[in-house]
Amino acid sequence: MAVPPLYLFLGQEIGERNDEIQKIKASLKKTVGELDEYKFYATETKIHEVVNLLLNESLFASARFIIFYGAELLKKKEDLEVLTGWIKSATPSSVLILVSEENSCDKKLENLIPKENKKIFWEMFENRKEQWLFDFFKKNSYSLTDEANSLILDMIENNTESLKTECSRFFLCFEKGYTITAEDVEKI
Repeated sequence: MAVPPLYLFLGQEIGERNDEIQKIKASLKKTVGELDEYKFYATETKIHEVVNLLLNESLFASARFIIFYGAELLKKKEDLEVLTGWIKSATPSSVLILVSEENSCDKKLENLIPKENKKIFWEMFENRKEQWLFDFFKKNSYSLTDEANSLILDMIENNTESLKTECSRFFLCFEKGYTITAEDVEKI
């Protein structure tokens, strides 16, 4: 049996998780062309509505790509049965990514997901943060002092998505090749 296009991404490391989601989306887009993309939240949308959307053909796109946030709330027997039914008939052109910032979900839900499609995105360890930040600036043709690095890490939430967003401000304010200092961090 083929691996169903169902993923479970857990954990608080938003940046790495979003990078993985983008890879899956790019791969699907390369395979099928146009995608209908959706984001749903368990607090606002029932899983059966999402599955109905996955089962229905689209007039304008070859595939459906859906991210469902709040997977930790999928515990009811009816919800799991709906997912199980979709898994049995799922085609590779419809992808469902279940996301939770928790480190685990209901075991019955986790058992529905193929092992290779489950991943926990752990919060970055302290010893990785500094190097990640230096590498991020270097990749964008900037550098930063040790003091600036420490100050940024003290001020910004502990995930790569927040770090990317906040640090991108420096790229708008300074020319490539510039070395960001602690004074620059305080100003920006």
